[in-house]
Amino acid sequence: MNTKRLYEILYATTVQLRKGEEVEEHTEKSGLRVKEIFAMPHESEALPTVEKVDMVFLTVGVDKAEAEKHRAELHKILSEYPRFKDGPSYIEVGAEIGDQGAAFQLFAVGKVLGFWDVITPMTLGFKGDEARDMAGRGFIMVSGLRAAA
Repeated sequence: MNTKRLYEILYATTVQLRKGEEVEEHTEKSGLRVKEIFAMPHESEALPTVEKVDMVFLTVGVDKAEAEKHRAELHKILSEYPRFKDGPSYIEVGAEIGDQGAAFQLFAVGKVLGFWDVITPMTLGFKGDEARDMAGRGFIMVSGLRAAA
């Protein structure tokens, strides 16, 4: 898979957007205090031209018009990775391309282009902490790469 070109397409067509505050603090069940920093624009700051795709931990904005320009090339790149036909999770794809955030961006652009559906815990009716816990264990995946249109 040509990951260099894949990243160029993702950069041109998508943006990661945070859902909450830029800095969030919480305490894990183990007692560990955690400070998370989301160094990205808030989803409310997205340009009106982007389609937003909820990826549980963040939202990904997709410029559909720009993505359409790369449709055939992106589908060809994805076709070189056979596991896309089976519906991999963001953890697997993140390991393959080197970044889980980029995997979320890829899942979002693929959804907007109709390559697949994104399956999250919310798709199955889970909400809140339970949905986030499931997502953290890898339960964000795609339905499988559809044939090129």
